[in-house]
Amino acid sequence: MLKTNISDTWLSDAPRSIMTLALDVVESLYGIVSREQAQTDLLAIETELGAALAEYPVPISGEQLVRVLYKVLGFAGDWEQFFSFDNCLLNRVIARRRGIPISLAIVILHFCERFNIEAQGIGFPGNFLVKFPSAESPVIVNPFTGAAVSKLDRERLLKGARGNLATLKPIHMKVMTPLAMLGRLLNVTKASFIHHQQFDMALKSCELLLKITPDDPFERRDRGFLYEQLDCPQWAQDDFEFFIEQCPEDPVSEVLKAQIMGLNASPTVFH
Repeated sequence: MLKTNISDTWLSDAPRSIMTLALDVVESLYGIVSREQAQTDLLAIETELGAALAEYPVPISGEQLVRVLYKVLGFAGDWEQFFSFDNCLLNRVIARRRGIPISLAIVILHFCERFNIEAQGIGFPGNFLVKFPSAESPVIVNPFTGAAVSKLDRERLLKGARGNLATLKPIHMKVMTPLAMLGRLLNVTKASFIHHQQFDMALKSCELLLKITPDDPFERRDRGFLYEQLDCPQWAQDDFEFFIEQCPEDPVSEVLKAQIMGLNASPTVFH
């Protein structure tokens, strides 16, 4: 269980930037020293970025900021270790200047905020995007490559994520709140820890997600599987039972009933 209560403030009315929330995750998982180092690294990058942007006429555009981040400061998508949790944890992303779309988008949005550039996070399926609004022609950037994406590019990304029959709809370009972005970041972080069989860290990520949506039956189901992996059968059973009660028609519920019978916990009768 988490020893820190830092995430208890996430649902408060006080506005918090996505970088602040992402560093909350780092502190929750690895402690204050990791967070402070990330903040120091961010300040150093901001100094580099400011010096490079000084060569551009004002006002600075979002495209120019991204160009400097990627072409001058060396930020890039990590093609070789895409599923590494180093690409999800913002302290590691900042230190390595490598990441995946959602984590690199957080970096872009942070520096746009620092340099007073309007930018929005777009929860596009399979590949988070960043939008620079404009009355004339908004620019949309793929944080993984740093390149602008056209409508055709977005259609290709969508088909890659949802299949060849998927069609681009306005809902796919929905602007995400910082808290919604945090949920997406935590989901990929949890998945990465599971991929590397670090079930204790995956459990902590799951518990942070449950701070955002406490009664999400699917998150409770996932936590149950993690408890099972960590030899906590009674807690696993509690979460499995919650899922079954909330989603009785879900096919997974039948699987979980059998799963419960195999746990070293008190048998439960289902009606």
